[in-house]
Amino acid sequence: MRLLLALFGACAAIGLAAPAYGGPPPAPDGDDAGFLAALSQVGIHYPDAGAAVTSGKAVCTCLNGGESGLELVHDVKAHNPGFDMESASNFAMIAAKFYCPQQLSKS
Repeated sequence: MRLLLALFGACAAIGLAAPAYGGPPPAPDGDDAGFLAALSQVGIHYPDAGAAVTSGKAVCTCLNGGESGLELVHDVKAHNPGFDMESASNFAMIAAKFYCPQQLSKS
């Protein structure tokens, strides 16, 4: 989980380094309880609910910053040895569903 947080922290830092004429997208609010329940339903367990929520919201920061969904899934998997591609994809999709659903309609 620490590696996941480090990954999303790096994405957030990059995403927040916006040009002077525009700021970063607003922080997503979303449904934290729904997000955590959805993670549990697909078998993704977390030791710290707050850190899981922060990581979920960071997914949107990365996507809003231009990272593709496939890049994000590969990054999540690479930085979390316990995740396979399915788990990494599930985490990213659930995060997008609860925190940035507009990203799901992008191709």
